[in-house]
Amino acid sequence: MTRRERFIAVCRGEKPDYVPIIGFPWAPGMAGGCQRSAYYNLLATGMPDIGGCWDPAAMDKFNLKGWQDYWGTEGPLSIDFYPAKKYSPGITGTKTIKDGFEYIEFNTGALTKQVVDNDITYSMPEHIIYDVRDRDSFEYYKYLCTPSDPWTDEELDEACKKYDNRTQPLWITCGATWGQMRNLMGPYLASTILYDDPELVMDYMDWIRHQNRTFLFPLIKRLKPEVVAVSEDFCYNHGMFISGEHFNKFCAKTYAEIGDVVKANDIPMFLLDCDGFVEPALPLLIPHGLNAVFPWEVKSGNDLYRVRERYPELIMLGGIEKECVNAGNEGTIKSLVLEKRDLIKKGRYFPNGDHGIQPDVTFEGMRRFMTWLHEITENPEGTFPRLYD
Repeated sequence: MTRRERFIAVCRGEKPDYVPIIGFPWAPGMAGGCQRSAYYNLLATGMPDIGGCWDPAAMDKFNLKGWQDYWGTEGPLSIDFYPAKKYSPGITGTKTIKDGFEYIEFNTGALTKQVVDNDITYSMPEHIIYDVRDRDSFEYYKYLCTPSDPWTDEELDEACKKYDNRTQPLWITCGATWGQMRNLMGPYLASTILYDDPELVMDYMDWIRHQNRTFLFPLIKRLKPEVVAVSEDFCYNHGMFISGEHFNKFCAKTYAEIGDVVKANDIPMFLLDCDGFVEPALPLLIPHGLNAVFPWEVKSGNDLYRVRERYPELIMLGGIEKECVNAGNEGTIKSLVLEKRDLIKKGRYFPNGDHGIQPDVTFEGMRRFMTWLHEITENPEGTFPRLYD
């Protein structure tokens, strides 16, 4: 089977020759490389240098293929163009160093504070001022980020031809709803604005849907990717940050439109990336066609067996505690991985770490984790030395 065929088989609940260990953007688990501090710790604890694997958000900056060949993992293809005649002005920023921190001033008026060289050891930045603060700043942000007219059908077809005979799954991202708005406004304003200025919220959602319909839906119809994804993050460690009422009022239409396109084009996976305790969101999302979720963070209380019982056709990715590969935790790995064996047998499950690799990772931990993960998936890939103890 090709990687594409294998991926589709798992999504459809069919029996592949083996289950791939696949990592997706935003939460790649153990499959999509790691940041520099984690890579250096792997080297310091015994891993051979397989090629520097840096920031997963910038695929051209690290040797992803070297990582995947060594650990026996894989990831989806992503398109390398946006189908607009002219790009929007876009977001730019100027960095300055002050008092041991890096400050970034953006052309939106936003101001962020973070540790110096944050791309080496990532920590959450402090958003002092957000991009969107009121109606005027939203209109300016929209001006900066709205592309011009879409390509013609002929232009789109020509750009898409390179993906026509693909043997790997292809991934396309659509615009999301409240979680994306929260990134621009901050959680406080993104919450209170639902009550104080619902018209602005509606305008924001209309803008997202306009871009989906104008630029991304034609792309989906032409390419018929294996994955259509949205990144939302509207769940925290105790459940949804917004109410079901607000989801239905402001967000549901966007999901319904994407779901209709996914169904009409027989796309195997309509995927939500959402951290936190995501189970309460499922009854709101699934009726609109969503059929896959990741990363299923264990510490937030997600129970994959409970989810499988309630939603037998839902595709799940991740769900194994990421900290098990860190120094001092290696003894927990075997049991944590082996307990997912029954879920694999039930189908529609891609096991992996539930978010990403942390700086305290050890080579022993990664070897043991990957050994048992390959064992339960019957996956023969990877050249790393197995560690079965």
